[in-house]
Amino acid sequence: MASKLFTPGKIGTLELPNRLIRSATQDPFGRRDGTCAPEQVALYGDIAASGVGAIITAYSYISPEARSTGIQVGFATQEQRASQKEVLDAVHAQGGRLVLQLMHAGMNVFMPEKRVEGGKLVAPSGGMKAPNEMTTTEITAADMDKICADFVNAAQAAKELGFDGVQLHCAHGYLLSQFLDPNTNARTDEFGGSAENRFRFPGRCLSAIREAVGKDFPVLVKVNTNCAGEADAAYAEDILSFCRQFEALGADAIELSGYNWLGLGKKKVPTFYLERASRIAKEVKIPTILVGGVRTLEQVDQILAAGVEFVSASRPFICQPDFFKVLERGEDSDCIGCTKCLGNIWTKEGRRCVKHEIPEGFPKD
Repeated sequence: MASKLFTPGKIGTLELPNRLIRSATQDPFGRRDGTCAPEQVALYGDIAASGVGAIITAYSYISPEARSTGIQVGFATQEQRASQKEVLDAVHAQGGRLVLQLMHAGMNVFMPEKRVEGGKLVAPSGGMKAPNEMTTTEITAADMDKICADFVNAAQAAKELGFDGVQLHCAHGYLLSQFLDPNTNARTDEFGGSAENRFRFPGRCLSAIREAVGKDFPVLVKVNTNCAGEADAAYAEDILSFCRQFEALGADAIELSGYNWLGLGKKKVPTFYLERASRIAKEVKIPTILVGGVRTLEQVDQILAAGVEFVSASRPFICQPDFFKVLERGEDSDCIGCTKCLGNIWTKEGRRCVKHEIPEGFPKD
């Protein structure tokens, strides 16, 4: 029996030839100014040429103060947008579809003391110790106004440039995820406490984007299905509410991930978050997409059989940009889940994956 993976699907108005999506990941080809290097243009063209249903871009910051790493690509300046348009053109030239992921790092912002006036590190709650050892400042109403406007501006620009959709990043410990997660949101006002209140600001950003781009432009959301510690038991119910609200506010699809994806990958756990994803898929009418731990066609079929409509992957595409063709051949991914692709293997050895050959001339002198 042929796999459902190879049947067409639809996300909003976007028609996909199959149900595999390249999920967003940090690419090593961003420049310090946030523009894309030629290697990224070529890479995305190669992934599109493999026939994958759609590609979600590397996570792209919406303003200079929203950045999370030094080589992250952005979508804040005209130069950054022009360079991402080159990536888009390369994907479209191969008949592919490209969705732009938009994010704000919040307390995970890169070098805030140099990037933000006064070193202000905004987060849902003040007084928290951030990963960079700075202390957070509670985000204000004015901050929220600006951030929401930045998301809207980026989404409108993406539509004007011809992207096939945008994805609002509400996962992986970035700002909108920090609002949803009770571990990072200790507010006592209308933006904290209950699940309804914690959803308020991410929901506002989604609503504003939908209003700005119109009903026919695909808007996706990425969200964690879990959170750390004892709060996770209640979060298992909260995420159902969040996803129902994403749907009500106009999201066309929800990509499901989790806060602990890195550790699960290293442990080679298959099909991360499938149990919760299956439950969520029954709660909403829009498509769900599950990312994490996908290496084989058997795993893909397990996910699709559980009611999740699309499968996404990231590391396997780093290991093998033609991962879709690998599955078409009935083979398993060569990816071993070591996550060294997230480190500095590119700058040290000139390769993106330990399965790749080290180019002649590396390490550099």
